Amino acid sequence: MKELDVFRYLKKYRALIAGFSILAGAAFFLAAQYRIQQYTAATVIEYAGSRAAEGLSPDGTRIDTTEIYATNLVAQAMKALDIGYTEATANQIRMGLHVEPVVTEEDQQIQKSKLENGESDYEFIPTRFIVSFTCGVENGMDYPRKVLNQILQEYAEYYGKTHVNTSQAANPVSDITSKSYDYLEMAEVMDKTLESVTEHLENKASWNGEFRSSRTGRSFQDLYDEFNFIRRAEVRQLFSEILSGRVTKDRDVLLDKYQNRNNDLVIANNAASFEIERIRGIIDAYEDTVGELSVTYRQNEDGSEEAVWNNSVLPDVYDDWNKDEDGQWTPVDRTAEYDRLLMQYIEDRTLFEQNLIDKDYNEYVLRVFSGAPASSSQAAQERIQAEIQRLAEKINSLQTVYYETNDEYNEYLGAQNILMLSSVRVTERFPILIFTALIVVIFGALGCAGAALFGRIEDFIEYYAFTNKADGLPNRAKCDQYIAAREHRPIPEGFTCVVCKLTNLQSENARLGREAGDRMIKDFAETLTSIFVPSGKVFVGNNGAGQYLIFAEAMEAEQAEAALFQLGVALEEKTRDKGYSLALQSGFARAGDEECFYIRKLLSAAMKRVGAAKEEGASQPASVQET
Repeated sequence: MKELDVFRYLKKYRALIAGFSILAGAAFFLAAQYRIQQYTAATVIEYAGSRAAEGLSPDGTRIDTTEIYATNLVAQAMKALDIGYTEATANQIRMGLHVEPVVTEEDQQIQKSKLENGESDYEFIPTRFIVSFTCGVENGMDYPRKVLNQILQEYAEYYGKTHVNTSQAANPVSDITSKSYDYLEMAEVMDKTLESVTEHLENKASWNGEFRSSRTGRSFQDLYDEFNFIRRAEVRQLFSEILSGRVTKDRDVLLDKYQNRNNDLVIANNAASFEIERIRGIIDAYEDTVGELSVTYRQNEDGSEEAVWNNSVLPDVYDDWNKDEDGQWTPVDRTAEYDRLLMQYIEDRTLFEQNLIDKDYNEYVLRVFSGAPASSSQAAQERIQAEIQRLAEKINSLQTVYYETNDEYNEYLGAQNILMLSSVRVTERFPILIFTALIVVIFGALGCAGAALFGRIEDFIEYYAFTNKADGLPNRAKCDQYIAAREHRPIPEGFTCVVCKLTNLQSENARLGREAGDRMIKDFAETLTSIFVPSGKVFVGNNGAGQYLIFAEAMEAEQAEAALFQLGVALEEKTRDKGYSLALQSGFARAGDEECFYIRKLLSAAMKRVGAAKEEGASQPASVQET
């Protein structure tokens, strides 16, 4: 039996091993790429507001990171990215978003130290968070980066609008001409709207005077100047034209409205006057009795007495201390009742005076329009209506610019209060190429192990089923198998069949014994193999009864003749000193020479050459008869 040679097995099955490994790697790659693999886009954000360390937004509300994946923000991001909106898709995106606080080792040590020092109520408040978005690979590796960037952009704008820049003036002028206002009322609505807008813009200009929108090219100061000019110049001119021309849709309706306004102001001022007199009476009573304080004495724990001054008019004038459940005294920081009364008095008095101003204005309007015609001329109404329409369109257009500027300002504020500490990085769930290479290596190793196992099994089968035990050559069954595998396809021109027959094997066995006969066969097989096998792709087999078959896939007739001559010489030298002799008959046939391109016919031709040689003369010891 052949010796164990792993490299021989690997060489034999190398193509199968390579194919098996590559196929396994390809199958794993496809399964992982389209069924298992995921992309994750992630970045680190930090809340940088003045109260972020307290866990609060600038407006005092609790920082809520769940707002990042709110449905409305996801929908806005999908719209911006032109992703078709469906509830399922929106939910997939929301489910893929995750926000985790960043807790450093230092933070953990601080928390541990606080707890060890008895600060059981200590709460670690993170300001940094990892925001990630995980999805499949069907949309490409750039998809999660785009989605996460857009969602964070939408969130920054939302955060700035909701928690930082919370005030934005409304625009009742947008549909003013469609309402049942008289011309003077329309002018008043414009004036009040512009007053509110300019107030907001003045505040924002004071907060960040350097901000200028890249989209509109305006700063808040620019917008303030434009709105204020419309109010101070153009709206005032409109008032003048309406009042001087006494332009009205319906004089009687207008007069009734302003008379009702005055009636409401009188009622309001009567109530305000009553409240003002009540507060004034309390303040006067306090001032009269401020020196008439009563005193009581409180017994302290150490036995001493402490004076407590009381005032029956304003009991909460002074700050006080409260004793909590743990027996600790804590200060109560409260505004004195006297101060509250004064503030209320000022507020009521201001309202009262403002009502008087409004009442005077209403009376002025009543005087102006009391002598006016029931309705103004068509031409006057059309002129004022056109002017109001022009101003309304101008205000609405400028208001649009204001909103766009404010939206960008919200993004700016969001970016100022929510810092992105790193760019969005996209990573794979696991490195497919590395794992694929590993799979190829593993299956390659398994293939090598399998090749060694099957190769050895094949050696056993080959030895016990297809090997002649005496000489170690392929036996008759193997020869038949070799021939059968090639009998249905043509053989090449250089294919040569050589037949060698030991004619005195039986007599030598009888003379020398079975053991000696086996040794003779083995010596012959070694000699035959050493001569024919090195010449190329050659099959050498024992066909039984002392007959040997040699099939060479490419051999010239001269090479066959030379090999047979060499075989005869080698046998003569080998048997000379061993006490036995071998009589050999041989013959060969070459496919091209015989014009015979099927193996069985070529074998028959070679055997006939052996038979012809046998008929021509008797067998000679240690000699070769060839044809």
